[in-house]
Amino acid sequence: MIKIDLKIDQGIPQYSCNSCGNCQSVFGVSLCNIKNRGCCWYFPKFTLYDIHKMVKDEEGLKTLNSIRNLPDVEIYNYYIHAKGYFDEKSYIKYIESEQEDTNVQDKTIFFRACPFVKSAKGCTLPKRYRSYVCNFFICNEIISKIEKNDEFKNYIKERDSYVRWLEWENYSLEMVLREKRINLVNNFDKVINILKGIELRECKLRNLDSIVVNE
Repeated sequence: MIKIDLKIDQGIPQYSCNSCGNCQSVFGVSLCNIKNRGCCWYFPKFTLYDIHKMVKDEEGLKTLNSIRNLPDVEIYNYYIHAKGYFDEKSYIKYIESEQEDTNVQDKTIFFRACPFVKSAKGCTLPKRYRSYVCNFFICNEIISKIEKNDEFKNYIKERDSYVRWLEWENYSLEMVLREKRINLVNNFDKVINILKGIELRECKLRNLDSIVVNE
């Protein structure tokens, strides 16, 4: 049985799937040193809104500091890109061996791991500080089994609405920083102080029924 739920953690929505604990997705295959990492091959991008959430309490500031101190982090004017692990040597060997046994175009996902994922443990970031990409991700294998469910259309609609709202929040925060002629690259601490003083808004998703499908 497959079950999908909408969960809210301090105002932050997440789509929860009961199949994640026993991942059978092609996206979950790991050929790098970090095993059992599930679909956590994505290198998350933390937007101004994500940072805005983090600066509102001590746990968030601690999380932001851990992101900033990653060995391969890249800080841009209005977002932070947290790059993780990539086993390039194994990837090249895999490609040269012509092991074209999947329909996945980007084979690097088998050799990558998010910097916050731990083998057999999963994501170490609190849900409310994760990228929306992570919180809304549902693998293709699960989608193929639930896409005909009427409620799934509402899940897609609410996700898209939330993403549009996030884009507007990020644009609004960027305009504030542009007016002050500051950015994360040149004025990191000033940006943090400005964000601390701005009210954090939340977008509320409407209630969604659980999706339950018998396999």
